Amino acid sequence: MRLVRNVIIFLISMVAGLIIFMPKLSIYYYLENTLAKQGIVIYNEKTNSSLTKLTVSNANISFQGADIAEISYLEVKPLLVYNTIEAKNIELAGIAKQFLNVQIDSLKAKHTILNPYIVKIDTNGTFGNALGYANLKERIVHIDIVEEKDISNIKKFLKRGEKGWYYESSF
Repeated sequence: MRLVRNVIIFLISMVAGLIIFMPKLSIYYYLENTLAKQGIVIYNEKTNSSLTKLTVSNANISFQGADIAEISYLEVKPLLVYNTIEAKNIELAGIAKQFLNVQIDSLKAKHTILNPYIVKIDTNGTFGNALGYANLKERIVHIDIVEEKDISNIKKFLKRGEKGWYYESSF
């Protein structure tokens, strides 16, 4: 019994150590370089790494040289078994704003190792509240508008289903 307790304490300590000493900034800059190869550039951001999270503030995002979004606040919690990303005040910019005039107040994405191919999405914006998922294996994004406010700007991208309006696309 004592051996089992010691093994459990050791494993919990290892996981805690991995989370605390994970090179969060290095992982962020690696991801930034990987996205840059795809034409997505993140610039003007301020990063801050703490024991369990990474925060990015005032980030601008461009795709192939055209500004597409500004994110006021982004928080990443890489806890290995349960990871979350929370973004606040996402405002589309440039061509994206002309094409799709929507502001996202909050966006939460959650991933767990129990279901490694699914990322759950919860968002709130000028369109209302939406819940959905991204299936990484099948490369599908599905988002249901749960409480709609003003969907006139995005209605051309939505489909009508039994439960209401939804968006579905492959990537």
